[in-house]
Amino acid sequence: MLHLLHGPNDFARKEKLAEIRDSLGDPSLADLNLTTLEGRDLTLGAIRNYADVMPFIAPKRVIVVTNFVAHLRPEDLPALVAYVKELPATTELVLVESETLPRNHPLLKIAAEIGAEVINYGELDRGALRPWIQQRVKLYNASIEPGAAELLARLVGSNLRLLSNEIEKLTLYVGETRPIQTADVELLVPYSEESEDFGFANAIAQRNARRAYDQLGRLLDEGKHPMGILASIAGQIRGLLEVKDMAERGLTPMEIAQVKGWRSDYPAKMRMREASNFSLARLEQILELLLEADLQIKTGRIDSLLALDTLVARLCSLKSA
Repeated sequence: MLHLLHGPNDFARKEKLAEIRDSLGDPSLADLNLTTLEGRDLTLGAIRNYADVMPFIAPKRVIVVTNFVAHLRPEDLPALVAYVKELPATTELVLVESETLPRNHPLLKIAAEIGAEVINYGELDRGALRPWIQQRVKLYNASIEPGAAELLARLVGSNLRLLSNEIEKLTLYVGETRPIQTADVELLVPYSEESEDFGFANAIAQRNARRAYDQLGRLLDEGKHPMGILASIAGQIRGLLEVKDMAERGLTPMEIAQVKGWRSDYPAKMRMREASNFSLARLEQILELLLEADLQIKTGRIDSLLALDTLVARLCSLKSA
């Protein structure tokens, strides 16, 4: 059987992979019938060398191949399409792609024809986070009030691994005595919305180039697109600029929260704390440099990775305004 798991939501993909591995049964035999391959430099022939082998004292074997389809040459795609139609009945071939495949991809078409399992693990948008949180809480035999789920989604964002950790902490705290409430979330969950970008902003505020490059490298290693990183950082700088401007005009954290539509003043307090590392003029300087880098990339004047490296160097050497 073919399983095609594609999309950037690695947390959900890994949970599905664990489910497939568990289907092998006895752990002492499972490892003998499980093969994991990195597909970037792999050939179809190499995959067949594993997939065509009979399982050892078990009804099936599982072959997991990561990022093979994305790096497959177009002229080699028909051979893969033909092969998945004749997979041995004892083989579970799991093709894992970290990016979403195009809807018209030939492999998606043939997967539908042969009844393969296809799951698109796209990133959850904010509207889908609350239902996901509520379902996740149920796994712990607990419940969460709608307002608490909404606040949790706002504070943590779409990092499902971090969300899962916070949900586990909250369910342990309330036990089975009552639903998780907004007050529980405010008490136990640190404000971490887009915290990776705040880490970058902190490094820039301290002119710590090494830390800024570390933050940038980690985001790239996680598969984030350079333009996505740039846009996310720009969004954070705009947010800090907006909150700092309101604070300097005398608005309280609760008043800022009301303007922004936040149900709690906690995000406002955290952004005010981050913004205190900058003057308004410096935030405006940084935003101008971000917009300049965006324009250079989009007009083809500079490679996106080089643009990010250059941007870090410029931001960390930027004199206070």
